[in-house]
Amino acid sequence: MSQAGALASARSLLSLREVLRVIVAKLPQAVVPSRRSLSEMTLQGVFLTVLAVGLVGNVRDARATRLICHYTTWSQGRADPYSYRVEHVPGDLCTHVVYNFLGVDSEEFELAYLQREIDIVQNGLGRFIDLRQRFPDLKLYFAVGGWDHGGAAFSSMASKRSRRQKFVASVVKFMTKFAFDGIELVWLYPGSVERGGSNYDKDNFVYLVDDLKTAFLKARKPWDVTIQVPADHTRFEVGYDQPNLCASADYVHVAGYDLRGSWAGFADVHSPMQNRPHDTGIYQGLNVQDGVESWLRNGCSTEKVVLGVPFLGRTFLLRNSQQNSIGAASAGPGPKGQHTYTEGYLGYFEICQKLKSERNWRTAWDSIGQCPYAYRGTQWIGYEDERSLREKVAFVKRKELRGIYAFSLDLDDYKGKCGEPYPLMTTLASMLKTPKESEIGSALDRWELAQQMEEDRLNATGASQTAWSWS
Repeated sequence: MSQAGALASARSLLSLREVLRVIVAKLPQAVVPSRRSLSEMTLQGVFLTVLAVGLVGNVRDARATRLICHYTTWSQGRADPYSYRVEHVPGDLCTHVVYNFLGVDSEEFELAYLQREIDIVQNGLGRFIDLRQRFPDLKLYFAVGGWDHGGAAFSSMASKRSRRQKFVASVVKFMTKFAFDGIELVWLYPGSVERGGSNYDKDNFVYLVDDLKTAFLKARKPWDVTIQVPADHTRFEVGYDQPNLCASADYVHVAGYDLRGSWAGFADVHSPMQNRPHDTGIYQGLNVQDGVESWLRNGCSTEKVVLGVPFLGRTFLLRNSQQNSIGAASAGPGPKGQHTYTEGYLGYFEICQKLKSERNWRTAWDSIGQCPYAYRGTQWIGYEDERSLREKVAFVKRKELRGIYAFSLDLDDYKGKCGEPYPLMTTLASMLKTPKESEIGSALDRWELAQQMEEDRLNATGASQTAWSWS
């Protein structure tokens, strides 16, 4: 197809008239031009008018909130009734949903299916994309990496330009085929030798993000490059060039959880908001507030930063049942959950049922860390609930961050065994998600793509101006 033909198709598909209608609807009546004057104005002129009346600030506000839900493919393998499938995803509670996980082929250096049986044979990817049929405004990402994937394949792939290019080409092909809106890189962790990393990962991670961005621009696709990064300051120096990552990535997802666990040797909530008196040594500054502040202080604009919150709890076995406050000595991880089946880890749906149906559980509140915890005998759980999530949303709003991501949907009480279904996700949505909030943002994204294509066409033809009519 010729460039002119592609532009004509883009005009139809991108519906720029929609952009104008949305923009004009947001303007005060006094500054809205007449229908005739709009028909005589170029799109460039209309956009300059928008700038003149300060609409950009309104557009930014309308686009600001992202409420990103994570869907995990492995959760469908749990025993009934907690086999969580794509069809359970509450798309009306999310602005974006992320498919977890794909990986990096350690030999071919291309995008790889980690669970081919689910992804392809059971059409997991296709069913995921079909969420758009029920939720047309929903944006769909896929994540690459994760804890079980490790860092070695990332490190090897990113170490050479030719390997990065091969990976990037496979990503572009994949995204074109399945019509995803963005990719999230979950490299855990660059520069970490114990995770298969090297001393060169810090620079190579930036190169990888840059290569993806360049390829997406070349493909003329408004795809997002998102990176998941830690709030853990102990990992910054060896693996994260914060200023350059902030400049290159579209969004930076700060994981505000797993900051404590059974590996620490003491019981604690794993997503504390700020320092407590017992936080000393490496644990001083190891909290949500300081982690986010580090990324903001080192180059990230607030518009790019999204805070990650957990729907999971970290569990411990206490050394002494009579010493059960935060910071109490622990002997190891708590027992496996009936459905999550991992030591030291429980989903919120398991936690709330324990507290509801099992005797002698006592709950308490970390007034500084702003998180709940519960204990019974030698069992101890640090977790999130509706109250603690409200505190994190309040923090996000105070800092004017771009939004929140929740990991993960299958760990919420989505069956409603303890009350209403999806209590945690509903709490977030009630505070962050507004009806039709994506309308102007989506229209503006389409405007930007079409505007770039039009500018390229004008440069190629030497034309000075093209007026696209309003009617």
